[in-house]
Amino acid sequence: MKRIFWLIIGVAVGVYAVTRLKKRAQQLAPDSLQQSAEKVASAIRHFGDEVRAGMAERETELRDALGIDTAANQNDSTREDYR
Repeated sequence: MKRIFWLIIGVAVGVYAVTRLKKRAQQLAPDSLQQSAEKVASAIRHFGDEVRAGMAERETELRDALGIDTAANQNDSTREDYR
């Protein structure tokens, strides 16, 4: 009885190990690695785009708060008056 029990346990562990190894082999296949690299590159590009958009928005807020754009426009108009 003990031998049959250990035989069943051994078969179950063997099946589990083989299925895990097959999944790992598929993950390490060139196509899978390329897809993973493309996903990472896409995520990095998206993050960079979001950071740039946030920087532009914050710069606009700061320029409005400090009145930088209006001061630059006023200086341009006064220069034209003196010409």
